[in-house]
Amino acid sequence: MSRLILPLLFFLILLGCDDPMVLDKSKALNMLSECPDEYKLTKIMPLKTKYIDFRTGKTNELQKGYESLAEQGLIKLTKQGSLYHVTFTDKAKQLVLVSPKEVVKYNPNLVTAAFMGSSDRYVITSKRKVVEVLEIQETPQLNVAEAATELEIIEKTPFFFLEEAGKATSMRKYFMFRKTTDGWKYCKP
Repeated sequence: MSRLILPLLFFLILLGCDDPMVLDKSKALNMLSECPDEYKLTKIMPLKTKYIDFRTGKTNELQKGYESLAEQGLIKLTKQGSLYHVTFTDKAKQLVLVSPKEVVKYNPNLVTAAFMGSSDRYVITSKRKVVEVLEIQETPQLNVAEAATELEIIEKTPFFFLEEAGKATSMRKYFMFRKTTDGWKYCKP
């Protein structure tokens, strides 16, 4: 009888152990929480800075947001005829992304706009965190897995009105994991 109980007990202990070669939703969420990727969890949006005409369509909707920024001392609105020009104050510098290289880190899809001398400046609108891993798609040939996640906004900046106006509140993000000899990894070495 003890010969049967001992192997059964050993098997149950093995089942309870976490296999590093298996990536499940819980393990992926833990890894993403331990090593948050600032660039993927920070939302940026373009803020038009030159020749803004608040009398037309989309910019008309944004006027209140621009005026609120001016009231908070983040920007200065200078009227030039019927158009406006925006300059940032020192107070806004921590939220303004000036360097195109920095913009690309946050969103590689913005590389063309960032480098083409646009009058837009990219600003941080919100910070998010991963709250749930929805699904994991493994590619065994490449030893990688892509996890689809659900995000939640944890901090809104004064520039958040740009997200609301642009309906850019996508709360899904994909993260890549790599399989090593020690198991699945997310954090960069």
